Amino acid sequence: MGGRRIHGKTWDVYLCILTSREPVGVREIWRKLGLSSPSLAQYHINKLLELKLIQPASDGYAPAPDQQLEALKSFLVLRGRLVPRFVIYGAFVLGILASYIIFWPFSWDFRDLATLAFGAFSSAAFFFEAYRQQRGLRMDEDRF
Repeated sequence: MGGRRIHGKTWDVYLCILTSREPVGVREIWRKLGLSSPSLAQYHINKLLELKLIQPASDGYAPAPDQQLEALKSFLVLRGRLVPRFVIYGAFVLGILASYIIFWPFSWDFRDLATLAFGAFSSAAFFFEAYRQQRGLRMDEDRF
């Protein structure tokens, strides 16, 4: 995957197409991203087509199935948004911790305090890493 390096506006166009729920046309990308002209949007689309990251669809362009950049492997697309997988892990641990607190008789002994500390620390760590991934999606775009 050494040849799959995109950055700048091409990265923005790819994210726009990837997170849309239906195929996106050139003019829609031009308006959403505020590009200077539709031909500039078409230029970036052509770059993505060459890399086989997108494909033509009936009403525009859609992400190519089974083709994704390595940098986006740790994200899920849910309802048109890129969500870090760490959010799912953090919610799972937080749910287990909440069910432990609600359904287990809490007696403030060592086991309860250790479980509370472990659950709170791990869910906080997962959510912090998810925040860093989401923030890094924009800041580190030249890396991809």
